[in-house]
Amino acid sequence: MAPVNPAELAYGSDKTGLVWGYSFKPGQPPRQIECDAALQWLATPARADSSEFVWLHLSLSNAAAERWMRQSLQLADAFYESLHEGVGSTRLEVEGDALVAVMHDVLFNLSFDAANISTVSLCMDPRLVVTARLRPLRSVDRLRASVKAGQSIRSSAELLAHLLHDQADVLVDIIRQSTARVDAVEDNLLANRIGVSRNELSTLRRSLVRLQRLLAPEPAAFVSPAQPATGLAERR
Repeated sequence: MAPVNPAELAYGSDKTGLVWGYSFKPGQPPRQIECDAALQWLATPARADSSEFVWLHLSLSNAAAERWMRQSLQLADAFYESLHEGVGSTRLEVEGDALVAVMHDVLFNLSFDAANISTVSLCMDPRLVVTARLRPLRSVDRLRASVKAGQSIRSSAELLAHLLHDQADVLVDIIRQSTARVDAVEDNLLANRIGVSRNELSTLRRSLVRLQRLLAPEPAAFVSPAQPATGLAERR
């Protein structure tokens, strides 16, 4: 994997590790919210008829982020465990009243390459969505751009569905890039530059195999045993 740029790691987070926070209320555009205000709102009793929720996105490159989450938020143990795992399969699991997801994504500003894959961990309940990543990622940034533009999102589950759609869009972009590279290989073959084309084709094949393994969710990855098949997987 490419070396990590310290300036990139410090990208955008405050002293708690928060990169951004948003509050969602029915009939209103999303509004930015800081950690203290989010904690104050979460401490108030939830109304049974309310779909209000908060989304907090943190940078794990900031050493304060995990410490702040553990001290300030009541999140599932599976979420904290996912922050220290190596690259594995895309998955979703239910722990108590919370849903925990581990998704692979493409680094925000780097070119197509299997090495440019990283992970975002998510913990969600009806009132709170927490996402955490090491480096800026394309799908998450697309979701943030939609929220910043005033996209109407009615529940925490809908925010997750939106993120899954954004991830699918990123995969489509990767397919387009790989198609363009295959076309270039074919042009080299037609021009009798066989050696160059074989090297390019071999590199492309390895990248696509790794991307397929890391990014393509397993068929049951987003269907929990405690949840019917008409749930989150269908919303994708």
